[in-house]
Formats: sequence, structure tokens, C-alpha cells
Amino acid sequence: MELRPEFDWDRGIHLRGSVLWFDAPRQDVFTFLSSARVRESGRHKKALCNDRTRHLVRVQSPGFSPLVVPFGAALRLGPMEISLHPSGHMPGAAIMRVVSDGTIALYASHVSLVPHALAEAPQVPTGDVLVARADYGHLASRFPTRTEALGRVVEAACCTLAMGRTPVFLGSVMGKSQEVIRALSDARVLVEAHRSICEVNRGYRELGFNPGIAPQYRGSPRSGHALVLPETMRFGTAVTGLKNAKLYWLSGRSLVPEVLARMQVDEGIPLTGHLDAPGLERLVELTGVKRVVTVGHGAEEFAERIRLRGFEAQALHREVQLSMF
Repeated sequence: MELRPEFDWDRGIHLRGSVLWFDAPRQDVFTFLSSARVRESGRHKKALCNDRTRHLVRVQSPGFSPLVVPFGAALRLGPMEISLHPSGHMPGAAIMRVVSDGTIALYASHVSLVPHALAEAPQVPTGDVLVARADYGHLASRFPTRTEALGRVVEAACCTLAMGRTPVFLGSVMGKSQEVIRALSDARVLVEAHRSICEVNRGYRELGFNPGIAPQYRGSPRSGHALVLPETMRFGTAVTGLKNAKLYWLSGRSLVPEVLARMQVDEGIPLTGHLDAPGLERLVELTGVKRVVTVGHGAEEFAERIRLRGFEAQALHREVQLSMF
């Protein structure tokens, strides 16, 4: 009888019959962290990640002490052999490959299939089954390319500054903010950033990546400067108290009208580290798998989409968006 890896959901993805979990939000399990963007990653006491992810997490959580698997190395964990492969999203972001009983399981979360300056070039491994986050697998809209989205960021900054207003870009502290600052810097747009973003910028530089120039924002925008701030500050006084500002939200969720309306911004720009449905299909093709397991907001829709193409597909867990973030 053919052996095949099976997965459970219990506040996180679990490889049944093993100690291994994937990007689990809970703190009581041994979990792989696919990137430093995993929420509250620094609080995990039992984690496995790439050495570059460890470096970035330690920027904000110095005591973070995971089991480390560098790119190009393999780890034996009981009957399993584990290796990590660059996902192309941000420094250290990885796709996990797990070999056990002659079968190969892959796990992928944030992925960029197109190389860019602020991450290792993607290297998609092949396998038998792929567990993939499909947060946007339900959307009919196709995302713009990273180049197109960042081009819109630069255009928005220049137009807003020309009107004598302050462009404010709201996004994730890690990943998007560095790409935005780099794009604005390359376009010679002056930019300031929140302290937490500046700390991550330092971590990028220490890993050999150049996120551009962005002095720390001190609470009063300087004339002729754009601001890059965490999206979690949207309804704090630091943002609501800004005068003559124009707000831009950087998220794939900005394509969902009701979510964009709740953010109360001037414009959404769909810059994201997740793949859209066509991108997920391309990822499946590159892995060479015959079976796909999906999680995320669009898990069911993407599982159905890929079944129509002849793949065996299971929606393990559909997450419900309960908040703006």
C-alpha cells in the first residue's frame, strides 16, 4: 500500500504522526517558520527556520533561539529528512521539503516566483504533495506584478508630493516596507520610516540586502518626504492626526472592496507576498506534485480550481478574516 503524508488542522497545520507543524500560531508545538513575517514568530520556544529568518526575527526578539537549517543543508529529524529552499519572498523565506517513508511533502506560504533584489532567488523543489497557503485563491482578480505595484507606489508618491501633500504608505513591517523604501529611494523620492521598519532595514543590510535610504520618522512629517508606516497604526493617533496626508494601503486584500472600505484609506495598492490563483497554479506545476492541500481564506475555491485541472486536492482549513489585519 502506498504511504502518503496526511495533515491535521488544530490552530495550525500538523504533519500527522510527527512532531512537525507549519507556521503554527500556537506556542506549545514544534513549528517550522517559513519567514520572519510569521506573526509573533519571536515568541516561539520550539521552532525551526532558516538562519537568515532567525537573524531578522532577532531584530525584534533578541532571545529567539530556534533550530536552524541553512539553505543547502539537510536535517534528520527522526524518520524525516528536512531541507529548506528559498521561496523568493524576503531574506530567509523558505519552502520546506520533508522526505519520509519515500514520499516528499512540500510546504509553501509567502512565495515570489520572480526574482527581485531583496530576497534570494526562488528555488522551487519537486515532490509528491504540496501544502500551500491560498489566501487569495478565491479572488477572480489577477495581481499586478511586483514591478507594476511598486511602479504605482512611486507614481502615487510623486503625484501626492506634487500636490503639496504627504504620501503615507501603510504595510507590513517586514517585506513590503523594505521593497517600498527601496523603490522610492531608487526613484530619488525622500522617505522616512517608522522605528520598527528602520530596525528591520538594518537587519536586511546585515544580511547583504539594500533596502534603500529611510531615516527614522520622528512624529512630524518633513516637507517633501513620503512616510512608510506599519499598517497596524492605521487608526492610531500617529496616522489619524496627520494633516494634509494621503493614505495608501499596501495589501492584496485591497482588492476586496469591503475590506478596503474598512481601512478608510485613499487608495489600495495590491502589493503582496502571496500568490494569486494563477500564481498558485504555476507553483503547483513547478513542484510536479499530484496532490495539493490548501489552507487560508481561499482554500476551498483554489482546491476546486486545481481539481478541475486533474489534481487531487483537499481544503484542509478555510480561515475567516475577522479583522482588518
